[in-house]
Amino acid sequence: MNRIPTPEELDSHPRIGWPEWTILSLYTALVAFAIPWHEPWADEAQSWQLARSLSLVDLFRTYVRYEGSPGLWHFFLWILIRLHIGYTGMHWICGAIAVAATALLVFKSPFPRYIKLLLPFTYFLLFQYAIVARSYVFVPILLYLIALCWKKNPLVAALLLGLLANVALHATVISAGLALVYLIQQVRSRGFRDPGHRRQLLLSGLALLSLWAFAIWTAWPPHDLATHISLVRGQSRPILLEGIRALLWGVSPHWTLSIAFWVAIALCLRGRRSFLLLLPVLFFAALCGALHFEWWHIGLLAPLVICLLWISWPAPGSEVSRRELIGRTALVLMATLQILWSAYAIRFDHYNAYSPDAVTAEFLRPIVQHGGKIAVTYFDDPIDLAGSASEVLTYRSVGILPYFERNIFINQTDFFWSWSARNPTAEMFYEVLPSHPAVVVVEMRTPYPDSRIDPKDPKFKLLSETGYAFTHMFCGARPMGFRLDERSCHLIFQRAISRQGAPL
Repeated sequence: MNRIPTPEELDSHPRIGWPEWTILSLYTALVAFAIPWHEPWADEAQSWQLARSLSLVDLFRTYVRYEGSPGLWHFFLWILIRLHIGYTGMHWICGAIAVAATALLVFKSPFPRYIKLLLPFTYFLLFQYAIVARSYVFVPILLYLIALCWKKNPLVAALLLGLLANVALHATVISAGLALVYLIQQVRSRGFRDPGHRRQLLLSGLALLSLWAFAIWTAWPPHDLATHISLVRGQSRPILLEGIRALLWGVSPHWTLSIAFWVAIALCLRGRRSFLLLLPVLFFAALCGALHFEWWHIGLLAPLVICLLWISWPAPGSEVSRRELIGRTALVLMATLQILWSAYAIRFDHYNAYSPDAVTAEFLRPIVQHGGKIAVTYFDDPIDLAGSASEVLTYRSVGILPYFERNIFINQTDFFWSWSARNPTAEMFYEVLPSHPAVVVVEMRTPYPDSRIDPKDPKFKLLSETGYAFTHMFCGARPMGFRLDERSCHLIFQRAISRQGAPL
């Protein structure tokens, strides 16, 4: 006679029912609701412009190296553009990838419903890696597939780890950490004694090394790369502190809660005898300590933690220990907090400008159509850019370019922003200014939403003395947790008109 399973055993088995379909439908609806209101910003535009204006050979042989990232995302966009998918369509494709990742999480993960029905709505999974169209949209789906194939086919796992390494440098070190854990587990397993299994592992290792080598080749920095892209911290203490900050920043707004979360996850993995799975987390923290990192980088820890817990999830019917309960509770609390972050971000993006690029492009369109010349420059940056020059702020203007069929800036040589230290945009501005372009777009960012323009800025005084008047300002800001990132603005200076209607 068959034994009737207990409720705990039933809950430990992946089930597909109306709650799963409801959650997936709700997630899809939220993504579809948010995408039309999202204004892409410069980082979204830069990859698009590179893929749009370059051949595949030039893209990988030369220009991807300046981006500080492998080129899987650029290759993906290159294909989309050749399939005649537009800039708006890119965001819908990214939303579809996020929905597919969520379907894997909801339908295939071993988590109980009270966990897996919360996780899709966390900030990074719902907003940063779904609505914002960047390479990181690939990370959740690849990590979930890795977790799904972890104990099945080594070659498939190796290929997935290799693809993950080609998404971004921070994903590369996660791939390396997971691969090392996988190798240790395989060597310790009984199957390692089988010559056939060892040959399969060797083949898988060669495939993974090939993909890693390609990622390193495409991301290897050129000699004239602008220094702020690959800032290396040379002191051990800042490296340690920055690595710790990377682990804590994206979990909660309070460091004590973030520390408690990681302690709980460590205890949970220790209780599962899977403490080794923290290696990719440590690899990630080490990279963040050595190199510059941003908000969207540290969010990769969210799908990584899901992947690690998925891989090590206890067998059905296992007793839920105290350590296990602590880990699950921490996951639920983190998810609940980040759901509030998601609500804040989607609401802000709906009613406010995430970026000023689209509205600025609409303002400039009639001027471009009538043949007016446009130059671009910057105001001095009040925010520390890790020692880099203020002129890199001109990079933000690349967000305007996807809305035009050609480069509209007369002092910018490419249809994208070049991160070469020899980029002549700043110097060329002073060369083209005597030709009196119709409009000068000035890039500015401020740490405070209500900051005002400083009329004492040297560039402001130069434009005023040259006969330009400040006429319009278009701004945007990006939500990060419960606060906003610095405000980024396009300032419009136009030639002043005399009473007779002629330019001064």
